[in-house]
Amino acid sequence: MEVKKFEAPTLQEALETVKRELGPEAIILQTKKNKRGFGLMSKASVEVTAAVSDRSMARKKVTESKLPADTVGKYTKMPASRQADMQEQVMEKALERAATGTRDSVQLSSAPRPKTAIRYAEIDADTVPAPAPVMRAPVRRDSIAGDASAQNSGAPISTASVSSDEVRALRRMIEELKAQQDEIRHQAAASSGAQAAEVGAFSTPALQEAFDQIVVNGVDKRFALGLIRQAAFELGPEGSRSLESVQDQIAEEIIRNIEVASPLEGIKPGTGIPSVIALVGPTGVGKTTTLAKIASQAIRRGLRVGLINLDHVKASAFDQLATFSKLLNVPFRSAQSVDDLTFAIRDFQALDLVLVDTTGRSQRDPESLKEIQSMLDTVPTMKTVLVLSATTRDAELYDMASRFSMFRPQGLVFSKLDETTLYGVLYNVPQKVRLPLLYFTTGQKIPDDIEEATRDRVAALVMDL
Repeated sequence: MEVKKFEAPTLQEALETVKRELGPEAIILQTKKNKRGFGLMSKASVEVTAAVSDRSMARKKVTESKLPADTVGKYTKMPASRQADMQEQVMEKALERAATGTRDSVQLSSAPRPKTAIRYAEIDADTVPAPAPVMRAPVRRDSIAGDASAQNSGAPISTASVSSDEVRALRRMIEELKAQQDEIRHQAAASSGAQAAEVGAFSTPALQEAFDQIVVNGVDKRFALGLIRQAAFELGPEGSRSLESVQDQIAEEIIRNIEVASPLEGIKPGTGIPSVIALVGPTGVGKTTTLAKIASQAIRRGLRVGLINLDHVKASAFDQLATFSKLLNVPFRSAQSVDDLTFAIRDFQALDLVLVDTTGRSQRDPESLKEIQSMLDTVPTMKTVLVLSATTRDAELYDMASRFSMFRPQGLVFSKLDETTLYGVLYNVPQKVRLPLLYFTTGQKIPDDIEEATRDRVAALVMDL
């Protein structure tokens, strides 16, 4: 028996590879999911362990050797039932040739050849999908000589014993093939549920209801379908009938697919080299208040913090950040040029963290965005965070994230969670732009209305738990 492992992105692709390399009679021994890498860049795959008997593998090779070279590729792409039919046709012809050859080799006298009780073609032909070729033992030369001497002596030569042996061998092979076919059917029945889950996401009412639930809560239909399919694959046909089980599995899939991070992770006090983080994003998303909240989080961790304002367009932003700096008792600078920013960073060299508030610009104003980018690029250690509002429509959020990608943001902050009732964006946008979630803001109070993003929190909001 030959055992091999096959890996593919989906179960269907893995099964097609099994069929192509091992033939239609391969037995599926095990299936499991693999995941390589970490976070959003990880790739999921399915590993299938399959086995095939040496007899079946030989039959497959014989069939392919008998086919014209230009049709072998078409044969391997046929459904398993069609491949089995092709093998049966080839094997029947091989059996006929073998039978003819046997009669020729043993018919050494002119005496009439006794007939076998059952012809080859009639031995359970309807029940055997792909009979294996008859492997005849080699004929010894001394036995031929003995037959010749018997012929010379006039003794009759009996060929019935040879034919009976072949019949018994065929019967044994047929019984083995039946047992193997039963095992294949059993394995196919066991894996049919997983295949159905991969192909049809809504095979149960529970799956349909769960799909409707997360779509109503704002999850993009494309991502919702992926979650349902994965849940169905994990649960199988029986588990997919329970709405509670489906909901729990979807929550697990959301937790697995979401990546979270903390911009303050790894920042240690007293290093002498401050970490510099700039908040970028469109107008009206609450960057200034979010920056003050992050500053308060850093202060609670014992970090020395400084604030810089780059928003020279909106005077209220300057006043607001200056007020926040006094409340938080941290140094504050305003920069309207590259030189101002350079001097401000230099003044804050003794601090642990410098937070920069940038001018809010429309994503459809590329010139203004390039102007801000050119200023931030003068600071080699500058990191950026993209702030978006949870009240914005998905299509606009995708557009904003795409246009602000020029700043190479390290992660996402979603503001105004207290102003929306649909939380699907918390799952949609990270899946679309491949960025981790950093913070959620839930009101105007400083420092209270901010929380670090967690996978569990996303799942709870999306699933309305």
